[in-house]
Amino acid sequence: MTHHPGLLRTAPLPRETTSSLICRIASRYGMEAKVLRSCWQWRNYPPGHDGGGTRADAEVLLNAPGRQLLAGLCGVEEDVLARALPSWRQEDSKLSAGKNGVPAAAWRTGGAVAGPVAFGCRLCAARRTGTAVRVVRYAPRWERVCARHRRWLLDADADQPLEHLDARSVPEVAAAQRRWTGVARRAARAGADPEKVFALAYAVVARWWEQALHWDRETIWPRRLHQVAGGNAGTELERWRIVGRDAVVFPEVVAVADALLDRPWPSWRGATAGPGVRGRCPPTGRSAAGWASGSGGGGWGRWLPPTTAAR
Repeated sequence: MTHHPGLLRTAPLPRETTSSLICRIASRYGMEAKVLRSCWQWRNYPPGHDGGGTRADAEVLLNAPGRQLLAGLCGVEEDVLARALPSWRQEDSKLSAGKNGVPAAAWRTGGAVAGPVAFGCRLCAARRTGTAVRVVRYAPRWERVCARHRRWLLDADADQPLEHLDARSVPEVAAAQRRWTGVARRAARAGADPEKVFALAYAVVARWWEQALHWDRETIWPRRLHQVAGGNAGTELERWRIVGRDAVVFPEVVAVADALLDRPWPSWRGATAGPGVRGRCPPTGRSAAGWASGSGGGGWGRWLPPTTAAR
């Protein structure tokens, strides 16, 4: 393929996967991604789901000639790509085999390369690139809200068609992302790793989530779940409990992370591992969502859709 550098410049988006960038370049040239990928020699096959189909979080590692080729195709300098793409300078033993100077590539899953991978907001992509194409990027769970468009951006490793949830009717989710910035700073001042604080809070709240169907007096999480499901989860409640969990519990995860810092961080690491936190919040014994939101709990409605519960 003959390429004229800069003819169709395709700039990387912050923390985008290399695989996602290759797909966007192919789209700019009006070709299928697999056709453009033939410019590299591949050392293995793309990771797929059990039921078939390539995973959206599939990532690409390139050798030095392969990186040079990609830089030429997108018309962007290598140092710019190195700053934007977390996988840019990562290589693999498979890439060292073969002839020198041959562009080579190897497939990996994004989570094994540089952490959690999520879909990007297509509306933001359209605003920056002029095209509402799919973008896949590395994003921790505390950066999943598109504040501009009020979308919760979903994990890219799951075998399901959705890329985002509509969070416009649950403003507390976006508020929690803003709150997390202060919690992270507070953790750092306390000498704690913000990522570890978040992971511990997430583990605690995820445990509560699994038990929440048996909490008869809770309404907060069911309300949010139906809202992110479009207003009513209907007969697909179990599916939405899986797809919507992270968005629904996010405000409580941030609140619990903040509460963990009320005590010296080392003392919490042991305390939160015990049975006392598995069903009730340690400080008050209230249900998880009720305590963390300050509402005190009250009335689950058994997770039934509103139209069903009213019968």
